[in-house]
Amino acid sequence: MNQPRSSAVFWLLGLPASGKTTLARHLLDHLRAEHGVECGFYDADAERAAGVLQDLGWSPSDRIATIRALAHAASRHQVGIVTLVTSTEAERQLAADLLGERLHLIRVHAPKPVRHARDALRTVRAYRPNPAPDAPELSWSDPEQLALALDTTAPLSTTVNALCTFAATVLANASSP
Repeated sequence: MNQPRSSAVFWLLGLPASGKTTLARHLLDHLRAEHGVECGFYDADAERAAGVLQDLGWSPSDRIATIRALAHAASRHQVGIVTLVTSTEAERQLAADLLGERLHLIRVHAPKPVRHARDALRTVRAYRPNPAPDAPELSWSDPEQLALALDTTAPLSTTVNALCTFAATVLANASSP
């Protein structure tokens, strides 16, 4: 993939309704406003709704195609931000293989009751009463290697500050000779 110099991809992963998109939007705003960084933001749900990934579901082959598409799109920017469940170690390894040292995996976590309460407020629900056998929440495995873990039961400002501080440190280190 064509990689701009001094770049990073911040890949926020976690179960549905854990807070990935909310945090990613705050990070995007922060990087643009405070650091003047050219960013690309790719949320799997938004990309499906826009039609870019509309033919992809949650089967293993569709999940691989989604990871490939989002990694490719994010790699075209100085900073890429991706939100995707990325439920298995094999999926996370695929992202790592595609993006190399640019990839920074960030786990976004909230307990099940919190996720379900948040999901109830969404227009399109991520959780279903009877999920399909290939639904990502059914195949979740805890990540082995992460750059950062965030618990979204903490106040939003605390979590956003931790994420933005981490991203600023990554970008500062990437631009150092």
